[in-house]
Parts: sequence; structure tokens; C-alpha cells
Amino acid sequence: MENVEKKSSLGRKIYIAAALFLILVGLPAISWIYLRNGLNWRKEAVAELADYGKIGKATIIWPDGTWEDQLKGKVVVVHLFGENPDLTDGNRQILDTAEKLFNQFGQNHDFRLAMIASGGTADFKSYFQKMPSVDYATWVWSGGVGNWRAILHNGYESFCLAENVKPDPEYFALADTSGTIRRFYNALDQDQVDRMVQHIAILLPPAQ
Repeated sequence: MENVEKKSSLGRKIYIAAALFLILVGLPAISWIYLRNGLNWRKEAVAELADYGKIGKATIIWPDGTWEDQLKGKVVVVHLFGENPDLTDGNRQILDTAEKLFNQFGQNHDFRLAMIASGGTADFKSYFQKMPSVDYATWVWSGGVGNWRAILHNGYESFCLAENVKPDPEYFALADTSGTIRRFYNALDQDQVDRMVQHIAILLPPAQ
């Protein structure tokens, strides 16, 4: 009986020692590993961002005569549809991606989607005008296609040279709150769109 009690007491001591080791050493070590990995991931993501010029303005004139640049001080995803875009498979995918971005970031006052186009076919206009998010301030449709094309082309050319990649026919540009274009992404590549989402989250100011 005495041996059984000794074994039981020894077992409790081992259990308590193991629990204390886990609490005092194991859990902090695991937390440190997660923290280190998180910091490393953030450093890698931030290192992918650079300076590829400044985006243009999207000015609106209010009824009282005041002017406002709807993109000033915002994190902006830009896509250039160009003149008279049609509802191609690619444009449909880009609009659907913009809708998903709205669903994820549209309630953030510091986020905007800048869609640059002049005109558009009836199918194209009908498609985006029926989107649930189209009436929200997050969506900013702007003309001035020529100026935007020059801005984005110059920045994208620099990006492709810096990254040693071939240019894609459809791409997104991501700008921070200072209006600086930080990176470009293939608009039809889901992996690159996912990476853009991560970069958006990094660039957005902390919630107040």
C-alpha cells in the first residue's frame, strides 16, 4: 500500500512538473516562434513594396462648389479599363475581384477602388451598375484615361524592370495613403490578387 502511495505521489509530482514546464517554458517558446514568424512574414511583405510614382486625382465637385480629390489620403487599388471597355471575361473577373475587395475592405474609410474608364458598352455598364457595392463611396469611377495611362504605364514599366518580369495585359496598381504606387499585380492571377490583399491590410492605417 505504501509503495502504491509513493508511486501515486511521484506521478503527481511528474505531472505537476510537466505542467509547470509547459506553462513557464513551452507556451512562451511557442508564442515567441509565432511572433517571430509573424514579424518575418511582415518584413518580407513590406520589402516587396517600393515607389513607382504617384497616382492621379479623381476630383468631384460638390453642389456647394467645393472640390474634393476622392483618392487623397486613401489606400487605393487602381485598374485602367481604358476607352469604351466591353464585358470581356477578363473585365468581368476584374469587376468581380473589385466587388470582393469591397466586401473585405469597403467599410474602411481609408480604402478606395479607382476604376478608370471612358464610356463602355451597354453590357459592361449594366454589369457593374447592378453590383451591390456600386453606390458606395468606395467605388471611384474616373475618366482622364490618357493621363492615367501615362502614370500607370511608366510605373508598371519600372516595376517590371525592377522585378525582372514580363508585363501582364491586365493589372492592378496599389497606392498608399500618400498617393505613392507601391506595387503592381496581375489582375487575373488569384495568387497575386491574394498577395495584394495582404499588402492592402499592411498599408491601411490602424483602426481608430
